[in-house]
Amino acid sequence: MTGIVLAGHGSHISPNTAGLVWRQVDALRALGIADEVTAAFWKEAPSFHRAVHALDSRDIIIVPLFTADGYFTRTVIPAEMGLTGAVTARDGRTLHYTASLSGHPYLARMVQQRARDAMREHGFAPENTAIAVIGHSTRRNPDSRKATEGQAELLREAGLAAQVQAVYLDDSPEIPDIYTLTDAPCIVAVPYFLAAGSHTTIDVPEALGLPDGATRARIHGREVAYTQPVGVDADLIEVIVALIQTAGVPLHTPSDGDAWRGFPHAGLSAFEQAYAASGAFAFGELLVSGGRAQVSGDAAAGQAIASPAQLRAIVREQPFRSLATGRGLTGGWHVPVKDAAGAFAVIETVYPGALADWAQASAGALEITPLRATAARQTGMYRALENLPHARLSAVVDAVCSNCVCCPLWAGRGPSPGELPCAEACNHLLSAALEENA
Repeated sequence: MTGIVLAGHGSHISPNTAGLVWRQVDALRALGIADEVTAAFWKEAPSFHRAVHALDSRDIIIVPLFTADGYFTRTVIPAEMGLTGAVTARDGRTLHYTASLSGHPYLARMVQQRARDAMREHGFAPENTAIAVIGHSTRRNPDSRKATEGQAELLREAGLAAQVQAVYLDDSPEIPDIYTLTDAPCIVAVPYFLAAGSHTTIDVPEALGLPDGATRARIHGREVAYTQPVGVDADLIEVIVALIQTAGVPLHTPSDGDAWRGFPHAGLSAFEQAYAASGAFAFGELLVSGGRAQVSGDAAAGQAIASPAQLRAIVREQPFRSLATGRGLTGGWHVPVKDAAGAFAVIETVYPGALADWAQASAGALEITPLRATAARQTGMYRALENLPHARLSAVVDAVCSNCVCCPLWAGRGPSPGELPCAEACNHLLSAALEENA
């Protein structure tokens, strides 16, 4: 069996950051080129550390969906996923780690297309225009800026504008420096980010001085046009498939198929047995019974859901729930299910990765990671939590985990009836603990 994991950043603020990754997961599942396909995130579930646990495949291809090779692709993901290089053999599996998107011609093509389209739309003449390529970067890894600098150099070579300057959200020169580093009367600002997430819809426009929701404004006496990010186009999936193929792992022939196929398999057999035994199955706030899955106790579950994307749009985005296991699922819907595999796919869509942990816990085989071990694995700010006093940790667990359907086994808590097992502190807990420890 072959599995694919698309690794992205995720967000506590915007559904779009991880939403772009989930759309690519849906597209890969529909293609049918692998037996199992899922996502992994830094900020959301499944986490980088836990995602592989949901797969049964022996060969797993991990694709980092980042625009630059830097801190996350070279430090965080390898540390969290236990990768030692392009190929890692462990626990009877082979993990294949591909290059990021940064070196693929697709991104250079999109940066130039964004700049050309904006200049044409707003009537900016090349000789009167400066292009700002805006990257994230980080001072933790000097290589993080190289991809953005490379895109700026390609724009200079293409001769699209009088001036081209790379600026950064979290590095120098900073975004507002574009107004002193260039003097052309018009500026086209291209966010070198994949998704229309919180950085591209909030942080970058704010740093540029754009009014809320505006993509064109006069700022410091200059006409500024702000473009879409570079990863929102439909042909991104072709680039991802090309990266997957570089792993050299045999793939299935692409075929049209059921939108509910290609889900992780870990825990499926245990679920099938439990489902067959009673014909009904409660999991978190979900209930599968009578050939349909819905929110438990929802008497108005009238809307029939046809695809994982449609379901995710409701339970994840209306309103945005960055904590997948957070309490308060939006109701009003149901998914017709023909068999246990279909029911499993619905639950996996709502609670990604949770069924694998449930099955392992039911078998007494769930590996629990205490907070100290999680913190010791960190390479950044969360490392400070390694010595968090017990009283402070307990207070954070009470505040964060009370809003979750999972029980924090890693904190020594025992599950109440109906709670799901939680083997390791999530990013929401770590973030809250860091604030408490400040």
